[in-house]
Amino acid sequence: MTHIQKLFIQNLRYYRTQAGFSQLSFSEKINISPNYLNAIENGKNFPSLEILQNIADVLQILPYQLFLESPVIYSSKTADSDKLSSSNEIIQIATSLKQKLIDQIDAIIEMHSQQTL
Repeated sequence: MTHIQKLFIQNLRYYRTQAGFSQLSFSEKINISPNYLNAIENGKNFPSLEILQNIADVLQILPYQLFLESPVIYSSKTADSDKLSSSNEIIQIATSLKQKLIDQIDAIIEMHSQQTL
């Protein structure tokens, strides 16, 4: 199982339980079978983009939040000041992730450059 799959599973469980859904009730809300949701949460299956969107819609989060290292709650129910705070947190996390990605790409390029010399 990849790191991103583990993050997705952790965040899905976190947001689902924070919203007060059991696997059964949540599977009904997102229009999939309880067995399929269980397989997703156990890393045996990965949802389609349509199901990912359904998950985010029901949980009232943005889809990318299911893949963050630390869940950041940003829902339509949040007060304006909370939205601003959450937006700032999202920007900080995105900036950090961007820099990590750039560093990883640079390392890959350098590794491949050395191999071709």
